[in-house]
Amino acid sequence: MIPPTSIDGTDITGVTIDGTDVQEITVDGDVVFTAVPAGAFDITELTFDTSIDSQDSNTQGIAWNDDGSRLYETGRGSSEIYQSTVSTPFDITTASFSTSINSQDSLPQGITWNNDGSRLYEVGTSGDNIYEYTVSTAFDISSASFSTSINSQDSIPTGIVWNDDGSRLYEVGSNGDNIYEYTVSTAFDISSASFSTSINTQDSIPHGITWNNDGSRLYEIGQGGDNIYQYTVSTPFDITTASFSASINSQADLPREIVWNNDGSRLYELGTSPDKIYQYTL
Repeated sequence: MIPPTSIDGTDITGVTIDGTDVQEITVDGDVVFTAVPAGAFDITELTFDTSIDSQDSNTQGIAWNDDGSRLYETGRGSSEIYQSTVSTPFDITTASFSTSINSQDSLPQGITWNNDGSRLYEVGTSGDNIYEYTVSTAFDISSASFSTSINSQDSIPTGIVWNDDGSRLYEVGSNGDNIYEYTVSTAFDISSASFSTSINTQDSIPHGITWNNDGSRLYEIGQGGDNIYQYTVSTPFDITTASFSASINSQADLPREIVWNNDGSRLYELGTSPDKIYQYTL
């Protein structure tokens, strides 16, 4: 049986009907259900798929917008943040460079966004700061303007990421080899962040961190062992409850950053030896 395209006016682009797998249900253009593929967000289920050249000669950070139509990089070669347009969502082989802006730090490392693309964040090792930009057109770096910064916990900060609601910010650093957690009283506002706790990293030279979508797993990448590490987290987004569970080899000899797509079916790695973006698929 071929599943219907709508039920009582609800468009169906996902779920399973009579054994037919689909991924989403949308109502009036809004996604109201998303299926999570088996093995999602599990690095042990990943297979290397493909790679593309990065924009910078010394790439450090990588991020996506909310729907996979834009990809971002930071680089220390030119001290810039780069934006690429992606014609097939979350498929790096369809990425084409569109624009770039100067970074606040002359040695930029990791970048990340808030949920709606109105704020962009950068961490760098020149000033050892976390920087916040206000973005007037969502997820468009050409409309970004620097707003504020705070000191990082580590003297060599290399990566940053948020929890799901902006109440916690996380930093990884390769001087103390720690993952740091901040409590944020005003969601996604770094000026309201206060350091709360830290844990040791698995790698001796950690560079990037990211979460799965519900905070039950934390991931780290590092160039000490050239590995990607996976932690199980018993209390969502609480790093003090994280326990190491698995690791896989990175594609790059000097891996820098990792990030997932929305449903955990693809993982992306950024590396500087060579300067490429790698795509893994379930």
